[in-house]
Amino acid sequence: MSPLPYSEAVNGDRSPGAGKLNRTHAAPAPVRSERRTPFVQILRTTPARTVCPNFYVLSHANGCAFAPACDYCYLRSSLWYLEAARLFTNVEDLVGDVRSWIARDGLESTVLNTGNLSDSLGFERERPLVARLVELFRAEAERRGRPHALLLVTKGGRSEIAPLAGLEPTPSVIVSFSINAPEAAAAHEAGAPPALERLAAAQQLKAAGWRIRIRIDPMIAGYSYVGLASRVGELGPERVTLGCLRADRNLLRLGDGVFAALEPPAEKDGLARYPFGDRIRMYREAIDALADRSVVGLCEETADAWAAAGLDPEAKTCNCAS
Repeated sequence: MSPLPYSEAVNGDRSPGAGKLNRTHAAPAPVRSERRTPFVQILRTTPARTVCPNFYVLSHANGCAFAPACDYCYLRSSLWYLEAARLFTNVEDLVGDVRSWIARDGLESTVLNTGNLSDSLGFERERPLVARLVELFRAEAERRGRPHALLLVTKGGRSEIAPLAGLEPTPSVIVSFSINAPEAAAAHEAGAPPALERLAAAQQLKAAGWRIRIRIDPMIAGYSYVGLASRVGELGPERVTLGCLRADRNLLRLGDGVFAALEPPAEKDGLARYPFGDRIRMYREAIDALADRSVVGLCEETADAWAAAGLDPEAKTCNCAS
């Protein structure tokens, strides 16, 4: 999930009342509701200087199933008004929107990302959906020769991938795991499965024949990512995306200590980031450890950062690209 503010059109359903997503206790049960706006919409990244392929979002839920939320969680900014996650229940409408999207030609992107406002696999126990989406893409994309692909983005581990474990893989579905350095994950991602469990889940699915991508994001200063990057390189995912910790102005105002070393954004719609040289050092160390064993891209970075890290910004070899 990338830390971008989302409009009400993408969020789909605003309930009365305000509040923040609970970060300090077990998350309350998700609120079930019908989505009143389209499930599939294009996301064009901001700020404009950020290198991003732009992609389509499938909004199946708003809010995360993991609790406590990660210390840097951007949902505190984009979903500030929710007291609990919102789980959309009009599944037939959702499936209809996805089927119509697969049938469209001339799209800006043929990737449908299900992990922007909620973990792609986080609510499978409450509302099974992923198996149906996989079979839809197998029938409507793979068998019809369509280029459209479903992108599942998760911080899940072995239990979260259970809905996929019993299915035949399809090239029309990509599973992308967000994994942090084990020490960083223990300190800042306490509600999610441990980092190495996520890596083991990725290994399990890759061995079964699924397309696998890895996001090492956000990289947090003070932790080494060399060991993790080396292990990811051994896994050999089709793509690895690196991203340093960042925050929009609204998230930055919440003032968590994890953001202390970030420089304030220079632009109104910009992102607070680590100093340029620090980011490039972190990227280069990870890229060296990957040792050319996967295609590499950066998440929500500027073109000059791509170039300084030795990557081609025009290629847009990042997580959400085709």
